[in-house]
Amino acid sequence: MDGETETASARGKVRRYAGLAFFAALAGALALYYCILHSKPFTQNAFLVANVRPVSPLVEGYVTSIRVRNHQFVRRGEVLFTTFRVPYELKVAELTHAVAEKEAVCDALDAELAAAQAEFKRTEAEAANREFLAAQAAEMYGGGAVSQTYAEETRRAAEAARARFDGARHTVEAIRHRRRAARSAVEALRRRRAIAEVELEETTVRALEDGHIANMYVSPGGYYRPGEVLFALVAADEWFVQANFEETDLSMVRAGDRASVWLWQYPGKRFHGVVEAGSWSAERRTTAAESGVQRIRRENQWFILPQRFPVLIRITDPDPEHPFHLGGSAYVRIETGARLWEQLAWRFFRWE
Repeated sequence: MDGETETASARGKVRRYAGLAFFAALAGALALYYCILHSKPFTQNAFLVANVRPVSPLVEGYVTSIRVRNHQFVRRGEVLFTTFRVPYELKVAELTHAVAEKEAVCDALDAELAAAQAEFKRTEAEAANREFLAAQAAEMYGGGAVSQTYAEETRRAAEAARARFDGARHTVEAIRHRRRAARSAVEALRRRRAIAEVELEETTVRALEDGHIANMYVSPGGYYRPGEVLFALVAADEWFVQANFEETDLSMVRAGDRASVWLWQYPGKRFHGVVEAGSWSAERRTTAAESGVQRIRRENQWFILPQRFPVLIRITDPDPEHPFHLGGSAYVRIETGARLWEQLAWRFFRWE
């Protein structure tokens, strides 16, 4: 019995030691895997982003037709929807007639000005002639050749001719001012008509870039105003990943560094990218609404988590066989050093 008991005890110890060895090996393997994985900046907190353009009516009115459907791919310039055109067509026609009317007024003023200028020249010549006769009569009266009455009559006739000349000059100036005002009115109406033509053109809303329609749940007949978002257009020309890295991983990361991206949707498929910029930032300040004084968050003083920064990575090799979907989750690794051991040691020892 004692031999069997000792054998069973020995076997139990072997099993315990084997179990401990197994867990120690597992822990070591996990630690090794972690160190290898984080020898370069790595994060699972990442997702796909793209340039998203809100699509809204450009003019007020009700939608007459929808030319696209949800999730459809559209090309730049393709019609998305149309707004009721008739009021804008009538506005263009109204302003076209108003421009023609004012242009006719300008033509009439041109003719009136020509007549006034001719009258101005006639009164100018008449005034010059009357002044000459008055000067001759005054000289002849001094020599006793004509009577005082005649000299006085010629002087007064010269003054009257001068007055008519001044009146003709003022008439020409007044017509010129009226013509200038009429020309300005024509230009103002033309600008209003140009704006009306732009609004008429904007009753047809087109895609400003290639992309996919998203969140489109509208139908013809709805009345909308400019700026009211109807759906979104997700641009297809460029795709990015927003990778939220811990600040301890970013010591050596710079704009232009290469990155590897794996999407959860496509296991094993590796995409390549490049870091777009290095000016990362994150807002940490909060303000108390009651007092306006800055509020400091309470944190665990023994274990404070490092701040995460959003790093934008542009994907350089999108694959049509693996289409991207906005907001999709991703793993990201930046192909540069992470200073893992220095960061871990500094967390504990805080050397200078």
